[in-house]
Amino acid sequence: MKKISIIIYFVFLLTISACQSEQTTYQMNSPEKEIELNNVKSFNENSNNEDASSEGDQPRDTGKVVYLTFDDGPTSATKNILDTLKQFNAKATFFMLEPAMREFPDMVRKMVEDGHAVGMHGVTHDKDQFYASEQTALEEMIKSKETLQDITGVDSKLIRTPYGSIPYLTESYREALTSKGFQLWDWNVDSSDWSLSSDQYVDSVVNQIENLASAGVTSIVLMHDQTETANHLSNLLTYLSENGFQTKKIDDNTEPYNFNCYDRCHSLNSN
Repeated sequence: MKKISIIIYFVFLLTISACQSEQTTYQMNSPEKEIELNNVKSFNENSNNEDASSEGDQPRDTGKVVYLTFDDGPTSATKNILDTLKQFNAKATFFMLEPAMREFPDMVRKMVEDGHAVGMHGVTHDKDQFYASEQTALEEMIKSKETLQDITGVDSKLIRTPYGSIPYLTESYREALTSKGFQLWDWNVDSSDWSLSSDQYVDSVVNQIENLASAGVTSIVLMHDQTETANHLSNLLTYLSENGFQTKKIDDNTEPYNFNCYDRCHSLNSN
């Protein structure tokens, strides 16, 4: 009788265990469980897609950088330039004249709002006035800086001197400007957009960028804030986009590029 009771007890235990195992198996394979797992998977996939989309909105760092710069603005063509840059998610740097900033303050503010860099190009753009002395050059840049800051609140150090630093920006001029914290920028790609007709400047820029890229040199492109440049800017940006170039703005932490004087610099009034 005792043996029979023991056997019945073990059968009871085995039955209970089997039922619990079947219930667990059902729970793991139930439609509700599958929905929960699928929801987790779907959430992770959506998060990854959102991350990829966010990354896609930003220019991919290809290591092929181009700095686009525009001189002499702002002008009536500035809005066209800014709209085209925005269309291609491109960034640029604008070296502006003080009287033009006062004439088109809304465009100056829009440059900053759109994430571009802003700098100074002087006041007169007259070599006889700007390069008359170290003090006249310094005063023009200080006045431009103050106007830019009044309009935008940006305290920029970026400057480009009229016609570039060669030949009239001698060492004493450079020292005077750098002593006040200004960072001088020249260029290594001259678009000649002021002299080339139609979209010929684009072909010139592309050829120069390709030559520099093959030598591992970053391009700093000189262009001008003018109608013809604006009208064909999309052609240049299309080339850059299709060939993996990333446009960046110059900032105060970017190492400045200057022309070297060697024996080419001399005073404006020297014979």
